[in-house]
Amino acid sequence: MRIEHSALLSAALVLASCKAPAAPAVKEPAFNPNDPAVIAALDSAVALAREGADAVNADQTLAPLHAEDNMTFITGDVLIAGREEILKAFRDTYATIKAQRHVPVARTARLLTPDVALYTGVVRGTFQDLSGKVSDPVGLGSTAIFIKRDGVWHLTHFHQSVAR
Repeated sequence: MRIEHSALLSAALVLASCKAPAAPAVKEPAFNPNDPAVIAALDSAVALAREGADAVNADQTLAPLHAEDNMTFITGDVLIAGREEILKAFRDTYATIKAQRHVPVARTARLLTPDVALYTGVVRGTFQDLSGKVSDPVGLGSTAIFIKRDGVWHLTHFHQSVAR
């Protein structure tokens, strides 16, 4: 039995293609989800924001967080969209408060990608209304999403829940 030259050549090409190396896998850039420099930067911004809240100053509360223009804020059953609308709501609320104090209880922070961070925390605090009455201590749970743009971390979403 005689094998045609073209059939033999085709078979050799098929066998050779079976041994071809696989295309190299595309690797995502490695990053540390617990990057201590990022965590420290976020902790610092959040601490400054908490100082602003304790000073009952809406502008000082949002400024260190570099809030995005299209930021969203959720508390209870209220959703507010846009930094200016959120600032207005904070100013309106702070106009009814004489003083407040927040003490951090717990927090976690981690990078989801090199440019997206999730920051969660719990604080315990009190507030004093304009008549001088001090509230019972309340717990506040919060979740924040930060996005890094041009080397700066910007708050893009904040969710706060009140626990009594």
